[in-house]
Amino acid sequence: MNPALPRRWQIAILGAAAFAFLCKLLLALNTFGTNDVYAWERFAHWSALFGSRLYTIDPAFNHPPSMIHVLALLSWLAKTTDVFFPFWLRLPAILADLGSLWVVSRIFEERLQEPLIRWGLLLFALSPALILVSGFHGNTDSAVMFFLLLAVWRGERDVQSGALFGAAMCVKILPIVVLPVFFFARRDWRRRIVFLASAAAVIVLAWSPYLFRNPADIYRQVAGYSSIYGHWGLTWLAAWHMPFFRDSWHDAFQRWGAYGSLAIITVAAWAVNRAPARAPVYTQTGAALFFFLAAANGFGVQYLAWLVPWTIGIGILPTAFFTLATGAFLLAVYNFWAGGFPWFLADSNYAGDFVPHLDYLLTLCWISVIVLACAAWRRRPPMPARRTILIAVALAISVIGRPLWNQVTRVDRRTYPAADDRTALSGIRAREYAMLSEAYYKMGRYTDAVAAARTGVSLDPAVSEAWTQIALDCIPLGRWDEALNAATTAVRLAPDDASANAVLAEAQSRR
Repeated sequence: MNPALPRRWQIAILGAAAFAFLCKLLLALNTFGTNDVYAWERFAHWSALFGSRLYTIDPAFNHPPSMIHVLALLSWLAKTTDVFFPFWLRLPAILADLGSLWVVSRIFEERLQEPLIRWGLLLFALSPALILVSGFHGNTDSAVMFFLLLAVWRGERDVQSGALFGAAMCVKILPIVVLPVFFFARRDWRRRIVFLASAAAVIVLAWSPYLFRNPADIYRQVAGYSSIYGHWGLTWLAAWHMPFFRDSWHDAFQRWGAYGSLAIITVAAWAVNRAPARAPVYTQTGAALFFFLAAANGFGVQYLAWLVPWTIGIGILPTAFFTLATGAFLLAVYNFWAGGFPWFLADSNYAGDFVPHLDYLLTLCWISVIVLACAAWRRRPPMPARRTILIAVALAISVIGRPLWNQVTRVDRRTYPAADDRTALSGIRAREYAMLSEAYYKMGRYTDAVAAARTGVSLDPAVSEAWTQIALDCIPLGRWDEALNAATTAVRLAPDDASANAVLAEAQSRR
């Protein structure tokens, strides 16, 4: 920590960071995480098999090609150390949170004597949102923010800042949202060109060679990604509470809403950076992200991790409100998906949408993001009086704490054994091998298709999709008895499955 901080504050912030780090490690080592984790497992496996063709084969893979290199490294670490892949997937985010805390302390180096900044760093270090997203969820959002913070910190060095911005774009393309801030913050065109060229050089290098092998599919999937509609904010209001909202309006909002937000951010960045006394790039970047998520036309709960590193200096009350509301909402969501404590697998594909089930906590969380977006432009807000803080604590207990306690202990308490989660994973992986078999089948690689489907059956013999796929794969190979036996098994397991019955009929007619 910076020596400008008094020793007691250094101990408090480092202690908080160590506690959060330990919590994340324990979660990463002892839980599987969300369905994002088994999607990443599939991406790691399939990218090793297909390379850039993964963008054609798997429509869910919407990450930059540079992540294929990262997945190869994570898979190698999992195989070499015999520590399961979900841990290695989450470790970069866990380390990125520590790095982000250090970078923010450097950005605010000249203001560390202010109580506002010290309390902000402490709340950042303890952030429940980061503990849950980085330690449990299983995605790359914290790593994006780490590189973006580095790009802000090295802002006067255009080559370094551009390269770091490019590195953030190699994890997710999210930083495109704040590109106007970085662009217009540089007053002359030479600096802008140097920044963009440095970012482009890193992107091209890290995205190679896949970028040149399959550019059209990469662009379509990475740039064309749209998140889940109706789960947050304006889309939640429109989908669940505005019956007059027409289907065509929903389609237009889902398709064009992000572009509208980006246009507003671009105009705002241009206007703000024309003023003689402009806000720091850190503040502008945070404000852009707050606004973007507040008005988002798509949502994933892990997106809330974007905002945590940008809350320093905004004000204790807005930051504390966001910290508590976000932590409560995420805790309730993951608990709902996991089937209650203890957590192992939190599968939203099985548990379903958290709306309208968690509308109350969702609303509080969304309001806290709006409050951040409004508070971001206040210049050096004062520390609240002790009486105000005590009143805020009492409100938080009644408005956030009590409803959360009721939600996780009464409504969403576990009703089935935790061991069932591990059994469920076998079925999930069996279905993914059936998907792999289908991909091989479409390529005409029927022998590989049979082998993949057989692997699925060995993982869980009760998965009818794998048996159906074996039958389908065996037909072009002329293995009629094998096809008929597999199709019969599939229909016995799922009598109403139209695909299984169709394949059985085909196998019978061919034989």
